[in-house]
Amino acid sequence: MFFGLRKSKRRRNAAEVADLIERFLDGKSLYPQEWNDFVDASQIDKRIDAYRQRCYELDPLVNRPGLPDEHALAELRQLVATLRYEGNREGGDAA
Repeated sequence: MFFGLRKSKRRRNAAEVADLIERFLDGKSLYPQEWNDFVDASQIDKRIDAYRQRCYELDPLVNRPGLPDEHALAELRQLVATLRYEGNREGGDAA
């Protein structure tokens, strides 16, 4: 059985997703495929998964050779701010 190949649903809260996006934007991912693993694996929380889906849509514009699309980068930064607001509003755990 191939345990590492299955993309299962994850449970992340708003703060964790904000941190992950910010690490990607800063070029400081925890491991080389962290961003890809995030955008490719749905989240249990439907609200958090909606953010993941938007990141998936923006991925080809920001995760490519050459310069990333500035508008897509700005949108990802706005997602970080929104997720941080939601996380703070809900006591730091938006899951």
